[in-house]
Amino acid sequence: MISLIPRVVLTWVTTARGGAENSVTELARNLARLGAEVDVVWWRHGGPSAGGCAPARVHEVNDWGGYQRALARVGEHVDGSPVVVISSHRTVAADVALVPHARVIPVVRHVVNAEQVLRVIHPVDGVMVERTIKALWWDQLTDVPVWVGISNASAEALREHTRARFVTTIYNGVAIPATVPVRTRLHTGRLLIASVARTVPWKRLDHLVRAVADPRLSTAVRLDVFGEAGSHQGALEDLVRELGAPVRFMGYADDLPQRLAGYDLLATAATQEGFGRAVVDAAGAAIPSLVPDAGASPELVWDGLTGMVYDPDDPGDLVNALTDALLDRAILTRMGHAARALAEAWYTPGRCAVQYLALVTGQAPAARTLEVTG
Repeated sequence: MISLIPRVVLTWVTTARGGAENSVTELARNLARLGAEVDVVWWRHGGPSAGGCAPARVHEVNDWGGYQRALARVGEHVDGSPVVVISSHRTVAADVALVPHARVIPVVRHVVNAEQVLRVIHPVDGVMVERTIKALWWDQLTDVPVWVGISNASAEALREHTRARFVTTIYNGVAIPATVPVRTRLHTGRLLIASVARTVPWKRLDHLVRAVADPRLSTAVRLDVFGEAGSHQGALEDLVRELGAPVRFMGYADDLPQRLAGYDLLATAATQEGFGRAVVDAAGAAIPSLVPDAGASPELVWDGLTGMVYDPDDPGDLVNALTDALLDRAILTRMGHAARALAEAWYTPGRCAVQYLALVTGQAPAARTLEVTG
C-alpha cells in the first residue's frame, strides 16, 4: 500500500551559525518523530555541521556535485511514494530542477523587499549568486504549489513582492527548557540587557549601542551581544569605544536559554526580522523582550504583556523604553513569566512540525483536498 505520508526531504545551504540552522534541524527531528520518513540534505557552504537530527537522516555535502547526487538519491520515488522537498529561497530553483517529480515547498525566513539582495544557488551550475526576490527564476517556479513564510510579516512580503501562487504562514518552533533555568546574574544594580544577533548591518545593533550610551542610561545598564562576528563587527567595536558605551561582544552561544537567564531583558533592533528566534529563547528563560514595531517582532511580543514594543524610527522611544525597564524591574519579572507561558503554548517544535506535516500531506497526489489560503 502506498503511504499517504510523503517522504520528506529538507534542503539547506548553511553559510553561518544562526537561528535558521537550528530551526531546520528541529523541524527535521520533529517531522520524523511524527512518523514521516525524513532526510536532510545539508550543504556546508562555510557554515556549521548539521549535528544530530535523529531520527531524521542527514546527508552533509560540501559542493554542488555532492548536493546534486545527495538530492537525486534521497528524492527518488520508492515504491511509488510521493516526495515533498521543504526548500528555501536559496535552493528552491535548484531543487525544482534536480527533482522535477517532487513537490517543492520553499520556506522564506526573511521579510523580503523588492530591493533586498539575496544569496541564492544558481539552478544550472550551483554557483551562489546575488538576486532580488523578483529576479529569481520565476518561469521555472510557477508550478511551486505553496510558499511558506515563518511569520505573517514574512508571508505578506512574499505576497507583495513575488509571483507565488499561494502563501501560508507557519511559525517556527523553538525548543525551550522544561524548567526555567536558574537565574545566575550578579546583583550589580545595573539593568542587564542581552541581544542575540550576528554583527551584520541589517541587525541594526548600532541603534542599541547608541541607546545604552545615552547619558541617562550609560551608568545604569549593560548590553551584552551574543552572536557570530559579521561584517559590521569592527565598525560596532569602534562605535562602542567612541561613545564609551557599556557594551560587550560575547560571541556565539549554543546554550542561549541558560545564558539569557543571567539577564533582565532581551533587546532587538532589526526591522526585517522574519521571526526572531531569540525572543522565544529568552522566553524560555522567563526573560521579556524589547523589540521594534517592524517585521515579525510585534507578532512575537505582546506589548505590555510579554515584553515591550518601541518605534524603530524614534531613537528617543528606545531610550524611553529602556528607562521604563530600568525603573520597574518587577514588571519585567511578570512579563518574563507571561512570555514563557506564551512560548510553551504556541512556539513549540511539535506544533510547527504538525503544521508542516498537514501541509505536505495536502501536497501528496492522493490527498489534495487541503485548502491553502493566500
